[in-house]
Amino acid sequence: MRCLTDWSKRLVLGGMAFCLTTASAFAESLDDLVVSPPTAKKLAGEFKFTEGPAWSPQGYLLFSDIPNSRIVRYDPDGQISSYLSPSGKANGLVFDATGNLYACQGGARQVVLIGLTDGKIEPLASQYDQKLLNAPNDLALDGMGGLYFTDPYYGPETKLDQSVMGVYYVNRDGVVTRVIEDRARPNGVLVSSDHQTLYVAEPNKSELWAYPIEKPGKVGAGKLIFTGDAKQDGSGPDGMALDADGRIYATYGSVVILSPQGELIGRIEVPERPANCTFGGADGKTLFVTARTSLYGVAMKVAGQKLAGSGPQPRNELLTPAKTTGITVPIRLVSQQTPAEETTTVKIKDLSLEIPKTWKQQRPSSNFRAGQFEVAPAEGDTSPGELTISFFEGDGGGIDPNIARWVGQFAEEGRTAKFYSGTSKQGKYYLADIDGTYNQPMGPPILRQTKPVPGSRMLGVIVTIENKGNYFLKLTGPDKTVAAQRDALRTSFGVDKAAEMPYELK
Repeated sequence: MRCLTDWSKRLVLGGMAFCLTTASAFAESLDDLVVSPPTAKKLAGEFKFTEGPAWSPQGYLLFSDIPNSRIVRYDPDGQISSYLSPSGKANGLVFDATGNLYACQGGARQVVLIGLTDGKIEPLASQYDQKLLNAPNDLALDGMGGLYFTDPYYGPETKLDQSVMGVYYVNRDGVVTRVIEDRARPNGVLVSSDHQTLYVAEPNKSELWAYPIEKPGKVGAGKLIFTGDAKQDGSGPDGMALDADGRIYATYGSVVILSPQGELIGRIEVPERPANCTFGGADGKTLFVTARTSLYGVAMKVAGQKLAGSGPQPRNELLTPAKTTGITVPIRLVSQQTPAEETTTVKIKDLSLEIPKTWKQQRPSSNFRAGQFEVAPAEGDTSPGELTISFFEGDGGGIDPNIARWVGQFAEEGRTAKFYSGTSKQGKYYLADIDGTYNQPMGPPILRQTKPVPGSRMLGVIVTIENKGNYFLKLTGPDKTVAAQRDALRTSFGVDKAAEMPYELK
């Protein structure tokens, strides 16, 4: 590739060379923003369409794989796992500073809050003027207790329930209002760090608009601040991000970097067309880019905008039955906290467990099992999970060999595995979180017969009680069912999850 002007720079991304064009009239340059030599590293791939990256204050990244209706978790050690599946075809995601997650579920046609402590999903907005939303796409917390979200529609031609594709605001009390009606198909949305400006993407026209925020949930007349170059940028912007100084990173055909006023600073090309981006990493200086089938990371010299404080809470009332074109929304009570699940104490030799009462104790199906429980399936799953408990004096064959054996029970293709260690109230423990296609044992173990079960998950735990031996806890079943019981399993043997550390097999 040849750069033809003296105000262009050369950038190598993932082994490919690209030109970076900077606006000579603007004081800043890409050299001030991007680590040299700039590299976009492919962090994960083989997805269908990635979107909505969001960095958690707990130290990991989430992003949406929309066609697979899955929110994916990426950990700094490179591990990939399912965070939520099915996700309601979630698109835009954003964390608040405390770790609560807000998500636009385009397929479910709603904006939801996913609690940090209990993982409970509560709708914040599913209708306006007693009519269902189109397909919420992107969202931004305003730092004043509310959030803005866009509601376009992408799909087969159909009669929409809403009269426009608008931009909405949910205030701190969960009240939904429409704030912008003059954009044809709004997509990405951002709130400036000083809470004074709302940026709205108009991808059909390659435009970025800025609206003055007069007060939370009320904006003034919009101003066009940037139009993408038809040849270089194509359609866009889609998703966007802000750095700590308020610069805008907008995904067109590349990641276009703009000043807060819309002046062009430069473009970062990515091997696949980007859809969205966000800042994250331990120092906040990694630009994560979701691009079609992959996730990329670019090392930056600047950090991202700080996460906003807590956003809105669901309204403590019944949702009004929506007027629809044939889609029925059940009336449901939102923002009603789920009471702590009752537990019962189970003693297995020297191991004491606080098991949820909903886990049905069964007679062990083999002499190798000291305990066995059936775990009710999560909503949407048809098969239950199963917790088995075994005990072996001494080391029972060792920690790493047993974890490796559990990993080997899953087909290699599509398998993800993460390992942790910590100290419980009863002793040192090691935890393996594995998902993929589980080769489920069938019949007596001596026959070594299995059947593949896609969409499975296993939480395998080894608890070491000093001078006694190792206890092996294995919870297996459908991905969603097992994932929903992660905290309950940890709590059962007295774990402080906050003190848990990643573990590497030797």
